[in-house]
Amino acid sequence: MSATTKRLVVILGATGAQGFPTAKYLIQNSSGLFRVRAVTRDRNKRASEELAALGAEVVEADYDNEDPLAAALAGAHAVFFITNFWDKASYDLEVTQGKLVNKLASQLPNLKSYIFSSLPDGRKSTDGKFQNILPYNAKASIREDLYTYPALAAITTEIFVAFYYQNWLKYQAVFGPLKDENGTFVLSMPYPSSTRIPSTSADDTGVVVDSILRAGPEYYGKTITLASESSPQEDMLALWANRMVLPSPIFRKPLECLRSADLGIKAIFKQVSAQEHQKRMSAGMPDYLAVAVTELCENLYYGEKTFGDTKDLVSARDIVPSSYKLKSWEDYVKEEDWS
Repeated sequence: MSATTKRLVVILGATGAQGFPTAKYLIQNSSGLFRVRAVTRDRNKRASEELAALGAEVVEADYDNEDPLAAALAGAHAVFFITNFWDKASYDLEVTQGKLVNKLASQLPNLKSYIFSSLPDGRKSTDGKFQNILPYNAKASIREDLYTYPALAAITTEIFVAFYYQNWLKYQAVFGPLKDENGTFVLSMPYPSSTRIPSTSADDTGVVVDSILRAGPEYYGKTITLASESSPQEDMLALWANRMVLPSPIFRKPLECLRSADLGIKAIFKQVSAQEHQKRMSAGMPDYLAVAVTELCENLYYGEKTFGDTKDLVSARDIVPSSYKLKSWEDYVKEEDWS
């Protein structure tokens, strides 16, 4: 199949946590079927240059400027897009950006697949308990807008990607264990240590998107849930703590808090109240965001309900190749650079 006859897949947010592995996976595994246009705000970023070296067409555009974004979407057979609340921490901005993408996508004459990386509506999944999970609420509003374009909605597949393993590092102050004054790593959360949180590596988004594209219309109107495992938080913390002292070139951090009784570093889970959690968050962010983050963390307790097997959801395990192994927490901990 020549380059001109390959189907064009446009990846928005192509250097992000989901967009980058999606673009990379398609290039490396489906180049015979698809050609990838990677859309980024900065084509000089290292990730942009890596995608270009692999063979992607890299173009600059963002969600705030309609004309460059329309040009980036032109000719698309398929579009993968995700909005990023955390970029500006603004519900209104995220919704405005998502609505623009929906509008432009609805005008594409040859579009056959619209893949929206979304999130469940926290207000509905918890019977109204949490009203302020702004990243979830924004994506719910974008979803509602999407369905005002019936033809676009008819070719849409949503993906719910579970809690990223990578959040432990990227958003360590919120989601990861922090060292206290005694050298103990403490994971403080507003839920019990036995809570099972559906989790995954964002890197596995690529194989899911590829599987959706290869299936044609099979997953139109469906929501695919990507969750590699659902382990108790106390077990995840213990695995991390034990792994941190095993011989490995990537674990270069001084181990100043070794236990005397074993080889693990000292790490504990501490359940705190929502009020305590919000107070801690308020020390480093605006109050509205501290409320949103605390409710998000509280909502993780209900994750198995949200990402469980129901008639409305399709598990990623059921659509990816049987030979593909979704990354486990143990795999991630072994591979990550914790230095």
